[in-house]
Amino acid sequence: MTNFSLQLARVALLALGTAFALPAQTPGKDLALDFRSSSSSSMEGAPEAGVLTGHIVGSGTKLRIDFSAAGGGSPSPLATDGAVSMIVSDSGRTITYLDSKNSQYMSFRPAEMMAEAQTMGGVKMEFSDTDAKVESLGAGPRILGHPTLHYRVGTRVTMKITGMGQSQSVKIVSSTEYYFPTDIRSALNPFASITGTDMMGMFGGNSKEFAAKLKAAEKMLPKAPPLRTSTTATITTDGTSRVTKSNTEVTSVQWVNADPAVFEIPAGYKAVQLPTLGGAEPNP
Repeated sequence: MTNFSLQLARVALLALGTAFALPAQTPGKDLALDFRSSSSSSMEGAPEAGVLTGHIVGSGTKLRIDFSAAGGGSPSPLATDGAVSMIVSDSGRTITYLDSKNSQYMSFRPAEMMAEAQTMGGVKMEFSDTDAKVESLGAGPRILGHPTLHYRVGTRVTMKITGMGQSQSVKIVSSTEYYFPTDIRSALNPFASITGTDMMGMFGGNSKEFAAKLKAAEKMLPKAPPLRTSTTATITTDGTSRVTKSNTEVTSVQWVNADPAVFEIPAGYKAVQLPTLGGAEPNP
């Protein structure tokens, strides 16, 4: 059951990596950010590296990230070598990937996908050793001319996955350094590892205790977009660990009037199904 367990762990990390808090609106203005993110990962000593550059805009209950990757694996489940966009809607419940090169899209709801994997695939998940904590570390450096505050967020969870007559344990541990500006008031936080209703929904149905800890930790963070983050995450399965390190830097901050069309699926795009977990079909 190794491949199936790793799939579930990757889905969990997908939610962790794409979780966000929606923007608090400034009248007539939407917050937009440019960013650069580098990452490296290893499994049994085999390194893997990549760089993401992109543009983010948030409006109301929607968020869009346009990004391109160089090196390493693609952050998108779509099989494409071109630029990819990600739209997060329904207050974080729905994630849609757009592939402009091939005019296709993939849409799914992480919480429902996990639930269906368990009910239709006969998979049971038990959560233990959960933790989420926040440390306030005082003033940080000036970034893009903005004074910042430094926070550290740590999360830990162990998932026991049972299905197809087998059982396996997957442990996920992460630590993130955040630098929040003190002079920008917005809850837009696309780099956060613990916020977002998609993650709350995913774990809330399986571990209300963990969801409550995540929610409590979220309330301790400033309502501002982090201008710099540094994350180390470790997945351990069957005694084998994969460590991923990532560093993200915001390179520009702007207030814009976002075109509502950027949060919609373009006409003529063809739907692509997400690979199934445990026999469950995704619900787009």
